[in-house]
Amino acid sequence: MKELYIFDFDGTLVDSYRDSIKYFNITLEQFNLPTFDLDVEGLDYQIFREFIHEQIIGIEEEFMKKFTLNYKDSPQVNTYLYDGIIDVLQELQNRKITLAICSNREQNNLEELVNDFLDGIDFKYISGTVNEEHCKPDPYRINEIIRKENIEKDKILYFGDKVADIEAAKAACIDMVLVTYGQGNDEAYSDSYPLKLIDNPKEILDL
Repeated sequence: MKELYIFDFDGTLVDSYRDSIKYFNITLEQFNLPTFDLDVEGLDYQIFREFIHEQIIGIEEEFMKKFTLNYKDSPQVNTYLYDGIIDVLQELQNRKITLAICSNREQNNLEELVNDFLDGIDFKYISGTVNEEHCKPDPYRINEIIRKENIEKDKILYFGDKVADIEAAKAACIDMVLVTYGQGNDEAYSDSYPLKLIDNPKEILDL
């Protein structure tokens, strides 16, 4: 039986890609770079990430610092919990499953959003990035959670939506479930590593 569930945040617990694209475009404008103007509805998020990568070659660190400031200090009015997430997390708590988050979002901003959106859910570990270090697919922060919890890896289940989540789970040698309602794409959905693909947060309770 699994005893520790580790969740990605964006694309797994919250739908945030509209705000993400908004503040990336604001930052691109500040650097006099082209903005991303494709329709975001139904967008393959990988296309957007590749667009950003192409624009900021050579200025990645400077750009991401500015984006982080723009993003975390601004209202995120187009960010929402996925339907049913609260009920699922509350039921997992009732089942005495330990809950954790491992996200590539900046630590302070991650903690603020968890407090805003997931108040009442007891996450034992909330792991975000500091100075853009150890971003997934680097498994470092997942392994730190495992080390602190002192738990066998076969008792852990990781939930994410992107290729980076699959690679992080694989590198940490833990089982993972891929959610298809987030920001993933066909590359992620065709990967053989996830134990299962789920289309709705409520399916988490059936695992």
